[in-house]
Amino acid sequence: MTMYCKRTVRRGCRVGRTAVVLLAACVALAALPGPAAAIQTLDASDHAELEAAVSATGVTRVALADDRIRRVIRSPGGFDIEHDATSGDLYLRPLEAPDPAPGTDPGAALPITLFLGTERGFTYRLTLTPDARPSAQVLIRNAAAAPETTAQESVTAPPDARVAELVRLVRAVARHELLPGYVVEAPAPAPAKWPPAVETWRGTRFTAHVLSAGPNTDAGALAERFGAGVAAVWVAAQQAAAPQNRIAVVVTEPRRAGTTR
Repeated sequence: MTMYCKRTVRRGCRVGRTAVVLLAACVALAALPGPAAAIQTLDASDHAELEAAVSATGVTRVALADDRIRRVIRSPGGFDIEHDATSGDLYLRPLEAPDPAPGTDPGAALPITLFLGTERGFTYRLTLTPDARPSAQVLIRNAAAAPETTAQESVTAPPDARVAELVRLVRAVARHELLPGYVVEAPAPAPAKWPPAVETWRGTRFTAHVLSAGPNTDAGALAERFGAGVAAVWVAAQQAAAPQNRIAVVVTEPRRAGTTR
């Protein structure tokens, strides 16, 4: 599933492959259940004592939301820690375990404790317990570290409800389940070298243009062709059993651009 999100363009991302990947996450996460080994999100305050799991065999990433790790204090042994100065993230890799002491469980792994100092001046005590997962991610989220929203940002940032409405529309088109308030019309002829038009879903706010997608149809390229007014683009995954049924959906918001193309 490949989509392009208008939100990424508002933040300065060029309409292209990077933006396409970002909107794929918007819709895929809304439509599918989360993975079994999801990222561990820890809500924290200054001087909080936190606990999470760390991989006993693979690499573990520790990151902060709206902040960066500046300093790490820890006891020696157990794990090698690499600090990415650019992102502020930590990467933990288990060291080769020494021979267990007589009478101890050879499979037992002791927790490690880190004290993290951040660029925004917060300190956290983080206890990580190794387990059998192949890798792990830990995200520490402190509401006090979030940047303040300016009046201009509150006007230009699209609300979550708008994104949810776009996801709902694209999903309905993909399943061919007509939504209330939409009518399906015969499409206007597509310009030369465009994918053939299939149908148009027209609503009071959004218009979904359904196209027949070929093997090389690119969501970012479709967004550029439609130009101003594009709210989202989705290209269905390639199906080996029925490649001729692959579609692309370009959602436009005519009232923002004064045109649908």
